[in-house]
Amino acid sequence: MTVSRREVLGSGLALPAVLGGAAEAKAAAPPSADLHWLGDAPPGAPGAAVWGAPWPRGALKAKTALTAIGVDGQALPLQTWPLAYWPDGSLKWTGHAVAGTAPKGFQVKPGKPAVPAKPIQVRETPEWIEVATGDLVCRFARTGGALIESVGLAGRETLRGARLVCLNQILPPDDLGPRETQVFDGVVQAATVEQRGPVRAVVRIDGRHHGAGRDWLPFTVRVAVDAQGRLTLTHSFVFDGDGNKDFIAGLGIRFDVPLTDELQNRHVRFAGEGEGMWGEAVRNLPGWQPAKFALADKFPDQLRGERVPALAAMDGKTRDQLLTVPAWDSYRLFQGDADAFAIDKRTNTKSSWLRADHGGRSPGFGYVGGVSGGVAFGVRHFWQRHPTGLEISGATTDAATVTLWLWSPQAGPMDLRHYSDKAHGLEIQYEDVEEGHSTPLGVARTNQVFLWPVAATPTRETLSAMARTTSEPPLPVCTPAYYQSCGAFGVWAPVDRSTPVKAKLEAEHERLLGFYQYEIEQRRWYGFWDHGDVMHTYDQDRHVWRYDVGGYAWDNSELVPDLWLWTAFMRTGRADVFRMAEAMTRHTGEVDVHHLGPFKGLGSRHNVNHWGDGAKEVRISQSLLRRHYYYLTADERTGDLMAELVDADHALAAVNPVRKVAAKTDYPTQARSGPDWFAFASNWLVAWERTSDTRWRDKIIKGLDAIASSSHGMFSGPPFGYDPTTATLHDLGTAFTTSYHLVTIMGGAEFVFELDGLIDDPAWTKAWARFCAYYNAPQAERQAALGPTAVDRVFGYPVWHARLTAWAAKKLNDPVLAQRAWKEFLTKTKSGQEGRPALIQRVAGTAVLEPIDEMANVSTNQSSQWALNLFELLALVGDAAPAALPPGWE
Repeated sequence: MTVSRREVLGSGLALPAVLGGAAEAKAAAPPSADLHWLGDAPPGAPGAAVWGAPWPRGALKAKTALTAIGVDGQALPLQTWPLAYWPDGSLKWTGHAVAGTAPKGFQVKPGKPAVPAKPIQVRETPEWIEVATGDLVCRFARTGGALIESVGLAGRETLRGARLVCLNQILPPDDLGPRETQVFDGVVQAATVEQRGPVRAVVRIDGRHHGAGRDWLPFTVRVAVDAQGRLTLTHSFVFDGDGNKDFIAGLGIRFDVPLTDELQNRHVRFAGEGEGMWGEAVRNLPGWQPAKFALADKFPDQLRGERVPALAAMDGKTRDQLLTVPAWDSYRLFQGDADAFAIDKRTNTKSSWLRADHGGRSPGFGYVGGVSGGVAFGVRHFWQRHPTGLEISGATTDAATVTLWLWSPQAGPMDLRHYSDKAHGLEIQYEDVEEGHSTPLGVARTNQVFLWPVAATPTRETLSAMARTTSEPPLPVCTPAYYQSCGAFGVWAPVDRSTPVKAKLEAEHERLLGFYQYEIEQRRWYGFWDHGDVMHTYDQDRHVWRYDVGGYAWDNSELVPDLWLWTAFMRTGRADVFRMAEAMTRHTGEVDVHHLGPFKGLGSRHNVNHWGDGAKEVRISQSLLRRHYYYLTADERTGDLMAELVDADHALAAVNPVRKVAAKTDYPTQARSGPDWFAFASNWLVAWERTSDTRWRDKIIKGLDAIASSSHGMFSGPPFGYDPTTATLHDLGTAFTTSYHLVTIMGGAEFVFELDGLIDDPAWTKAWARFCAYYNAPQAERQAALGPTAVDRVFGYPVWHARLTAWAAKKLNDPVLAQRAWKEFLTKTKSGQEGRPALIQRVAGTAVLEPIDEMANVSTNQSSQWALNLFELLALVGDAAPAALPPGWE
């Protein structure tokens, strides 16, 4: 029976589940997941791959054992842990670590897992933690100055004293007066075991940096030791200093590499672009003197890292000749910007540095050791997060010291001051500034480091494979069809080119996405604090993005480009889209959010400085923007960030998000249904699905019911009175007095779409469907249903809300609404919103510094919302797509 729009909106009838929602996923895919390697790039270097996989509702009980089987039928060692649960308690997402390559992919399904040949073993005492796999033994102290006390390989100490170092200056970079560099060392305050194998063990280390009479810069470093002998460090720190007085001049991870071989059998390597590898011995054999030096023909062997004769095996003349060759004690690679690195070396601290080589973009990989063993090391996103560096000192001594500079002291110190000491206002600069709010206090950054202890100097080919792994760690992924069959992440569908119109729309999206990928490179949106973000609005007159114009500069998740990119990956499975989304999530979840201080739990609105805007809101920090990355990668740090947000609504007691535009009330604070309350609820949804603790579900239901039972349902507010201590919303009777356009475009629609099928609440379902049906309705129709005050001016941006019409069409089985949704999406509006991305044009000559390609008047708001609406219309009402596109699409 077909149910009419009027019947549903005027009654309490339950609505059918939407296509692709959780209810239909219950009976979809069988309980097995086929995995392939992201970008068809299987592991080329030792190290366990870690990822997350979804499961259909009800398919796997919580304690189900899982096994991994390669396409050749061989079992792969697998470790599994739960990431999320469906409301019925079945597994929703599982985290995994697999040992082995399986270059053609593998399948995960119920069964007894295989165990590695050298399974991880963990031993603990009150003083230390020891993780071992085969002949590799790693020891961690629970307190003190070392992250890793030692790493032994086959009874030989290969690495010791891994520690954190920070250099700080108290004068601004442009102050040329005498300056003192303060040295801070990381101090471990706690070390705990989070995973115990058999494929992977994880040790979490928390502490602070100590020196100059203070403790600051709290850090968390996770060290994952896997059964293939690799250590993966995830380093996170939070800035808790004064941006006007603290100027970090260096931040890094340092460790010692014991050296027992003679200098001619010690080696240093740095990776360049592609397969490029710079390498020399600490003391080179003089191969350039074949007529005078008896062992000159061994020079090629030495350059390959092979053992050459010991001094004792040489005759006296040859030995004396070799000892006249300089021994190089220190080496460094400095990536000063995105396009250039330099390699220097020197004989000792009293002598000058010598330029050894240079290149463009280093993957941040190196090696120091000898023919008896050493350590290969890599820093991910090395060139993208410049200024970075790799430094080796003491290569001529009994232990080389390696420093992996996340911020290199060869660059100037960080300057975290706001770009201006004056407020520039909303009217012209679109900037919301408030005293004390433009502060970096509480911002964070996370970096990933890989360590490979080895028993001999690897070949250059092996080191090159390690360098590639550093840049793009292998990741198992599923197909878009499988993800959708599991009901993962709400409403979307795989790419659909089944009709000419759909093919054209898909092509337009590819063009838009490709433009942003090109812009990242063309505009060099790189750097320690900037990497991962994109700009907000383009300046057509200057032919640049509005990098210096208040709220038009860095985007900071405004209108959820994060969800655009992640949904684009879910639909396509493209590796380049995944990496772009990953970088954005790493940025927006760390840099754009305050993790301590008065704004803890809140993010900063778009601004010239990432933390500079006065608007501090949960819409930027919300877990909805982190879930994809967490569940697809099982990344523990992202899990921490989401767990921190369960009480983010309490921050509104001090920072009312509408304090400048709404009248004060008797309630502790105010919260809009969206983006504020929907953001709180997304935090609670994650907490509920990760823990199965129904108190988080109940908080969501309490809010849904409060909105549904208010005077105008979803048309109430948007601001409500709010009490964070009881999570209670109070109707203020302000319906139709202010715009509703922010309610759903900050992820609110996507959150509610996914909530469908997880929570059975007929009153809420009716209120939401009513809102969706009438938001974009013609004014006369809307006023007939809602009253004369429901005028167009409070319902802005129809293109961005076509998804709501499509949802109502699907829910109500209404073909008229379906057609209206497509018309709203494809038609240019009176406000100038285009129903398609603009064309790209070349600009050259004196108008620009150098020729560029630009998209006229592009904004990330429009781009993100256009893409998300396209995805959701194709999924919800794809069958109603028009047979032809409107004029202007040729």
